[in-house]
Amino acid sequence: MAESLSERELIKLQIQAYEFYAGLIDRAVISGAHEAKMPKWDEQRGVEYRNLADQLRQRLAELEAADPQALDAPGTTPVVASGEPVES
Repeated sequence: MAESLSERELIKLQIQAYEFYAGLIDRAVISGAHEAKMPKWDEQRGVEYRNLADQLRQRLAELEAADPQALDAPGTTPVVASGEPVES
């Protein structure tokens, strides 16, 4: 069985995912591939993803300042940028 990730690791993975997609959008839309513009991706979407990653970084810093040991507990639900758990 796989080892469960801590809350800290889950948040860091979310940050990496948003940064990855923001970079992908930059390469596909902004960096010279103007003729290959994708209908649902534009410069604003990349900015939104970067903002979400920044908000998650801020949330992680707040959690680390409040209770660093709680972040080492196994994470169970993803946290969105607002700090609320994702409901299924």
